[in-house]
Amino acid sequence: MSDFKKTIQDTNRAFLTISETLKKWAKTIDWKTVHDRMEYLSNKLPNDLEQELIKLMNRGWFIWFLDGTMSDFSQKISALIGKSDEEQDAHMRSYITANLVAFETELCQLHPSRESQIQDAFRGHALEMYYASIPTLLALSEGIGRDLYPKIGIFAKQQKGSKAGHPKTDDIFDSISGLDVFEEAVLKPLRVSSEVTKTIHSPTDDEKKLFNRHLIMHGNSNSYGSEDNSLKAVSLVFFIHKSLEHLKSEANT
Repeated sequence: MSDFKKTIQDTNRAFLTISETLKKWAKTIDWKTVHDRMEYLSNKLPNDLEQELIKLMNRGWFIWFLDGTMSDFSQKISALIGKSDEEQDAHMRSYITANLVAFETELCQLHPSRESQIQDAFRGHALEMYYASIPTLLALSEGIGRDLYPKIGIFAKQQKGSKAGHPKTDDIFDSISGLDVFEEAVLKPLRVSSEVTKTIHSPTDDEKKLFNRHLIMHGNSNSYGSEDNSLKAVSLVFFIHKSLEHLKSEANT
């Protein structure tokens, strides 16, 4: 037998072995579960993600999903989607705390004109001076927003028309097209009003403990200085930075 013929026969036997192995492997897979999972990821996950991000926002938490690896994305999904408020809060505390240095570094690098303000805000948090860190972080979030979109205040609300009551940041989307469903979901906090920006008159003692921009910046609260609220303020600053930078990039493509 020629070497060439022997090579062909060996190759055929190898392919048959691989084919049989694949057939056996395929029988071990629950293809309905795979199909259902793919269907969920494609059709239902974006809506679930949007709803969870709105719920988080109304408790003062903000998180950016569109960075890191697919593994990072999956970890955030697993930690937040379908979880209780208590589980989500615990994850957000841990996540923001673990990334404080990375957040501060990125903010300083990309917003050098605000480096001193950023450093003071994060230093205040590190020193547990929460009555100082929180308003500084709130002012910083608005400042970064105005640096990126000078004509739109991130806490301003629409006064007239069909968008009355909606945040002014919703206007940014009028000139941007082509966002995919996951981008739309992750950016949803820029398009709906939240408890963070809600105007509260004559607040109760419990309301004074909330992470609410109006109460804090207008001097109507003397009980907001908690670690959780400071972490929430950090999450807001970083979300504003990432989301508006992303929209700027999309507008230029």
